[in-house]
Amino acid sequence: MSKYNEHVEALLAQQAKGKGTNYQVLESGLRQKLKDGTIQQQDVAIALRVASEIGSLRSRVLYANIKRAAQQEHETQQTE
Repeated sequence: MSKYNEHVEALLAQQAKGKGTNYQVLESGLRQKLKDGTIQQQDVAIALRVASEIGSLRSRVLYANIKRAAQQEHETQQTE
């Protein structure tokens, strides 16, 4: 996950400095986080950015799945 974390930091820095980000690495990291069940709210925003930049159907489906997982996690926390 270290490459994923590096690219998340680069994405955040890009907004301030205009540097490039490897969206394929971010996409791969998001897929792994979804598989592991460790999605956080920040990941939804990152997935949206990845889907916008890559533009593939696969990346848009990933965004939808991450958004759904985050909503389910939020609902689970509210009921506990």
